[in-house]
Amino acid sequence: MRSGFTLLEVLVAVIVSAALLLAADAVFEQLADSRVASAHEATERDHVQNARELIRSWLRQVVVSPQIDASGLPHEFGGDSVAAHFTSSCIAPGGWERECQVTLGVSSDSTGAVLTAVSSTGDSASLRSSGRGQELLYLIDAANGGEWMRSWPVGPTVPIAVAVVTPKDTTVFRIGARG
Repeated sequence: MRSGFTLLEVLVAVIVSAALLLAADAVFEQLADSRVASAHEATERDHVQNARELIRSWLRQVVVSPQIDASGLPHEFGGDSVAAHFTSSCIAPGGWERECQVTLGVSSDSTGAVLTAVSSTGDSASLRSSGRGQELLYLIDAANGGEWMRSWPVGPTVPIAVAVVTPKDTTVFRIGARG
């Protein structure tokens, strides 16, 4: 009778242990990569949702009137198929709302189309889409499927909604607190 292990048995045990450790390391590496990817995707979804909400908020709070008040900002809405300009309520430092000028525009670059909204207070939001050919449309009448215009004359009137149209999708932002 012998006691202990042979050199061959010890080598086999070391090789099996090393293989198990390598497999475990690969699994933990995949888990870490998956966690990082999930965190990145969640951050992107939050960015898109926050941008949509900021644009929606600015369009719901459009300020129009035939005269300019003490703020000196013109209370007009106007736009064409690539940009819209209007006065809205923006959050100022300290959390207070104040009037600001907002420009909503569409453009294209090498990665696709971009909808960008920028306020005079420095806040901005941007939404990307994979397609090109993005344009803004303005809803003048919602009856019978709606009547849309490619431009809105500058003045103290507003459309019912603004649509961002791409070849693959359409996003509609209503104006004011309608409905």
